[in-house]
Amino acid sequence: MNGTVRVVVVGGGYAGVMAANRIAGGAAGRIPVEVTLVDPGAQFTERIRLHRVAAGTRDSAGVDWTTVLHPRVHRLPARALGIDVDRRLVTLQDGGPMGFDWLVYAVGSGEPPTALLSVTNAAAAADTRRAISRLAPGATVTVAGAGPTGVELACVLAVARPDLRVTVVAPSGLTHPLAGKDTVARRLRHLGVVVEHGSVDPATGTVTPATPGGCSRPAAAATIWTAGLAVPSLAADSGLPVDGGGRLLVDATLSVSGHECVLGAGDAVSVAGPAGNHLRASCAIALPMGAHAADTILARLTGTAPSALDAGYLAQCVDLGAGRGNVQLVYADDTPRRWALSGRPGGWGKEQVCRMTVAWLSREARRPGSFTWPSGPALPVG
Repeated sequence: MNGTVRVVVVGGGYAGVMAANRIAGGAAGRIPVEVTLVDPGAQFTERIRLHRVAAGTRDSAGVDWTTVLHPRVHRLPARALGIDVDRRLVTLQDGGPMGFDWLVYAVGSGEPPTALLSVTNAAAAADTRRAISRLAPGATVTVAGAGPTGVELACVLAVARPDLRVTVVAPSGLTHPLAGKDTVARRLRHLGVVVEHGSVDPATGTVTPATPGGCSRPAAAATIWTAGLAVPSLAADSGLPVDGGGRLLVDATLSVSGHECVLGAGDAVSVAGPAGNHLRASCAIALPMGAHAADTILARLTGTAPSALDAGYLAQCVDLGAGRGNVQLVYADDTPRRWALSGRPGGWGKEQVCRMTVAWLSREARRPGSFTWPSGPALPVG
């Protein structure tokens, strides 16, 4: 091998940081590698903490980059606008093109574009926090979406501001696999949070009940959008293969077919075949995907065949506010086991999971190869 191998990781979330750390540490002393992490954020964002920032119970979800990044990773505070695979160049906002030999696509996900408040990122969560702080006692708040983010936000907000009237609106109520537990419904009722079947206009916040003939009502004093996930259009704009939702298509080694120099990890990636059938957007799977993308690159750099992704789950966790939560233990294919923790034990378990994510990144930065994760299912899961 001649010269230094240039690896560019686009996106500094859980998957991107894990990939960058693993490559930088794994290549140390063996392969001359230069790893650059492209991300515009001033800090690493613990995205799973943003609902607490929005509710006003946590000042920030930011962590210093030095805490989570390997010292050999160069962080470039920029935003990628395009990827030219044939020329192996990344076009940067307010900067020229940057060359690469290998690229890890880890741009993550967020809520679909909306004019309403949200918790999509650190800036959006801070805006929501300010808007909530200005509400007078008795003001109404609508949380659009009854998935885990919506439920967590509603619970924490109801604890922080019991003087507000909080309503969760979703077409089918509490049916999301992570949020549709009896313990979750009881907790919402205890906190005075109303769950309503209906839809919210993402432009105006107007609520339309699902009941036939029900009359729409004007937007609440504050409407927070948490319904669904969307991914950046960078892959599609760059002519890379994507699925119907715009996620980068990769094989079981996390490589793009026909462009093996590009690998993907995290929420913005769709893994073909049995290796990806059970995967959902989460930091729980972003971490092992980031590690596996790095392992694929390191294998190819050393002339060995990369393995197929074989990652699974341990638990589904929901924060229910005031130190309470629900932790449902699951099989590797994400189907539930018999055991679960609720109440304060569940809240303790949820907090440990949140802390472990940053700890795993930090540990990988200082002890390369230390991160491991349970294997996935042996059979495809729909």
